[in-house]
Amino acid sequence: MAKFFQKNKMIHDENKLEIVSDKSPFAYVEAYKTLRTNMNFLSRNSQYKKLLLTSSIPGEGKSSVSINLARVLAENGKRVLLIDCDMRKPMLHRYLRAQRFRSRGLSTVLSGNSTLEESIATFSDLQFDLMTAGPIPPNPTELLASAEMGNLLELLETRYDYIICDTPPVSLVTDAAILSEYCDGVLLVVRQKYATFQQVKRAKQNLQNVHAQIFGCVLNQYDVSKNVRESAGSAYYHYQYGDTKLASDGMMQ
Repeated sequence: MAKFFQKNKMIHDENKLEIVSDKSPFAYVEAYKTLRTNMNFLSRNSQYKKLLLTSSIPGEGKSSVSINLARVLAENGKRVLLIDCDMRKPMLHRYLRAQRFRSRGLSTVLSGNSTLEESIATFSDLQFDLMTAGPIPPNPTELLASAEMGNLLELLETRYDYIICDTPPVSLVTDAAILSEYCDGVLLVVRQKYATFQQVKRAKQNLQNVHAQIFGCVLNQYDVSKNVRESAGSAYYHYQYGDTKLASDGMMQ
């Protein structure tokens, strides 16, 4: 589990998003770099390239994590495509101020109303590409479950090192569970003191029911003031995958 630190402020809301930059808090940046390191390690050994991010309920910050994960992966020289797979309540175009790309996106590509090339936007400053959800369709679940979606991801896999799919909360609709069939693994975003234990447990069970491979959880909006351990200005975090835990105050143990 990777812990993302903040200083008593919301990082994710309807109008504000903090993207990793040189001005971001040290511990906040390091948490994303830790997540990047582990994703690179998984990909290097098993060719995991198609990552699905979801949450238990709305408001846990999965889109924020998706954007920042895309950012730090691209910053490391990887070719990254971020896809807004939430065709019910898409948000990535708002956070990234990409409303002008909203008319073409995932829904129009899958329905054959636009080409792939004209549906991908490139952000030179953030160094990754974006495919918006496109216009909201009447049948989002059917589009995500279609053979066209699987074929699209296979094609994109030949062009990008990482494809990050930002999906709706898995406990509310079946979209994330259905799309997990076409992805290599899932990251479950959990907001501290927001989703209940039972809601997170149900989300995990919904993914396991479709045999999704769960890479792990990202603990978002972690309250650094109460839980951080500091020594000589360094921050404590831990990441857990399977039976392996990495703990650090500057080095792995």
